[in-house]
Amino acid sequence: MASILDYIECPNCKQEAMDDFYYKTGEEYVNCGSCGYHYSATIKNREKRLDLLTESDWKITELKKPYGSYRIKSHNGVGYLGGSLSNKKEFIELKTNCENDMDIETLTISRFVYGKIKFETVIDNGPKFDGAGFSVEDRELNS
Repeated sequence: MASILDYIECPNCKQEAMDDFYYKTGEEYVNCGSCGYHYSATIKNREKRLDLLTESDWKITELKKPYGSYRIKSHNGVGYLGGSLSNKKEFIELKTNCENDMDIETLTISRFVYGKIKFETVIDNGPKFDGAGFSVEDRELNS
């Protein structure tokens, strides 16, 4: 599938959000990494010809007032896993599931509270290797 990536103003927090539009199908995904806003328009039945789709063939999902956005970075990962949190219960479940996972380097959340984006580091296990490739043990031996 081919898509057009664009950056738009988030309808919730007014920060930058990513808009991923699949122009061959008309499907669209909008995600805000600052507040957790999410919108998606997807086709329910992929077997149906695109020119025969009706309004009932689409699934529209919108998280207008999210609890926040999360980012999980693992020690061996290149990037991070991110997503939206609908409510505080989801945040507590995520935190509980990540607390004992030693592969997780950091878990951070950002929330739109009283008109401002608030950042919080929930888990910080530090990097196993620094930018020069030295481990914690290497650094301790040389200190």
